[in-house]
Amino acid sequence: MIHTLLRKTFHALFLLFLFSSFRAHSQDPSFSVYIDNPQGIGNNVFEFDIMVKASGPTSAFQLRTFQGGLWVNPAWVNGGSVTLQNVAASSQLNSPGYNGALHWNATDNLINMTANIGVKTVSSCVSTNVTTAPILVARVRMTNSIPFACTTPDLKFNYVQNTSPLRYRTSVSWRPSGCAVNYDMFYPNRPYTGQALFNGELYTTTDADGRSPINPDANDPSCITTLDLTAYLQGFYLGGQTMDALLFNLGEPGATPDQTDTITVELREVGNTASTYASAQAVLQTNGTAELTFPGDVSGNSYWVVFLHRNSIQTWSKNPVSFTSKTTYNFSTSLNQAFDDGFNPPMQDMGAGVYAIYGGDVNQDGAVDGLDMNDVDNDASIGSFGYNLSDVTGDGATDGLDMNIIDNNSALGIFMATP
Repeated sequence: MIHTLLRKTFHALFLLFLFSSFRAHSQDPSFSVYIDNPQGIGNNVFEFDIMVKASGPTSAFQLRTFQGGLWVNPAWVNGGSVTLQNVAASSQLNSPGYNGALHWNATDNLINMTANIGVKTVSSCVSTNVTTAPILVARVRMTNSIPFACTTPDLKFNYVQNTSPLRYRTSVSWRPSGCAVNYDMFYPNRPYTGQALFNGELYTTTDADGRSPINPDANDPSCITTLDLTAYLQGFYLGGQTMDALLFNLGEPGATPDQTDTITVELREVGNTASTYASAQAVLQTNGTAELTFPGDVSGNSYWVVFLHRNSIQTWSKNPVSFTSKTTYNFSTSLNQAFDDGFNPPMQDMGAGVYAIYGGDVNQDGAVDGLDMNDVDNDASIGSFGYNLSDVTGDGATDGLDMNIIDNNSALGIFMATP
């Protein structure tokens, strides 16, 4: 009888243990950690953000601490000496935010981020409600003693910890129920019922190299500067922030339905506007966007952005633009986005808050006038159709519609405005 009672008691306690363990682990949240918003500043300074969000079956959880280990491509470091800085006031974690130290492990080419501290005090505990909307954990700034090489950082989260030299594994901790329980933690190889994604990869204990994959969006080569430009062409504009797909409509080889026309952008030097430091060509999309690439040494400097199109008025940015490795400039949102010499509005108001580059400078002499009208009139008289300079409206035909734009802009005395 006693043995039977002991067996039943032991069995009950064992089931209670299993139930308690299951309850504890069933609270494990799923989360995603990834690199975002890369930014080269000059050729030897690089910044990136570490983001976290709830994912999978988890809609929200209370993040307590974050500890990170990030492997960096040694070919990109280029033999230089790296120093690290946590950019002040960048974290979106609740105060005291991410305030841990950063350490560079030159042997393993690894960034060590110590867990943020001060999240538990005598009177309170600090955590951050993380939902499926991304939260910025920290912005890391890397400064190299020499220029980074023309390759990619290849930033990968590290899973394997080491003590000498110090090599952290990436881990997070969370509060399952306020301050009643201190915290639970995820780290590689811990029994865990959620899903942990690093740069989009679901972590498993069988990971071959002990690192996450590369996040391509965070690995633009440091030797290339990218300009994401937005602009609309007056004659090509259809309304609703879209333009004619001229290249596709004319059957240009390789053209797609979202391509309008080829543009050129020049970067002019501040203080010497006659000097073009760099130029690039790109295809302007029907939604007004274009991505242009320039040499890496453009990053960290300021230039006038000059928009050029084969039958539009040359248009300059309102002011010199400060470039990082990935820069954005939008001509279309306001007249104040284009340089204004005070004679005419610098762009055409298309309505609904959209402004477009003036069309009609067919001969590219910097003005819309009778000389442009002559070219259009000559082509219209012979029924020209195709990829012609005289097609100011982008519909393929040279006709009265093109003449209307030139006539109107000529009456306004439209000419290019330069600093």
